[in-house]
Amino acid sequence: MKLRGALLVLFMLVAGIGLVPLLMGLTASDVVTCPGENVGADGEQRPGPMRPGDTRCAVWTGPSETSSRTYEEQRNIQERDKRRWIAVGSALSGGGFAGIAVVGARAALRSRRAARWS
Repeated sequence: MKLRGALLVLFMLVAGIGLVPLLMGLTASDVVTCPGENVGADGEQRPGPMRPGDTRCAVWTGPSETSSRTYEEQRNIQERDKRRWIAVGSALSGGGFAGIAVVGARAALRSRRAARWS
C-alpha cells in the first residue's frame, strides 16, 4: 500500500511538472522579440518587437556580444523553442498520466481479485 501511494505521488508530480512546459509552449507568443539590442532595417537601434526586414538582433552574454540574428533567424529560434517546450511537456505529462493509469489499474485488479476470493 505504501509503495502504491508513493508511486501515485511520484507520477502525479511528474505529470504536474510536465504541464508547466506544455502550457508555456502552447501559450507562447508569436511576436518575434529580440533578447538583446534590436537594430532596425535603417540601422537605428529601437525598442520593441522585431519587424520583418530587421537586419540585426544583437544577443549579449554579460558585457560582450555573443551573436547576432536576423528577423527570420530569431523567428525560427523562437518557433524551435516553442516546439521543444511542447515536446518536453507532452512527454513528461504523458508519462506521468500513464504511470497513474498503470498504478490505478493495478490497484483495481488487486481489489477485484481480493473481493472474488473473500
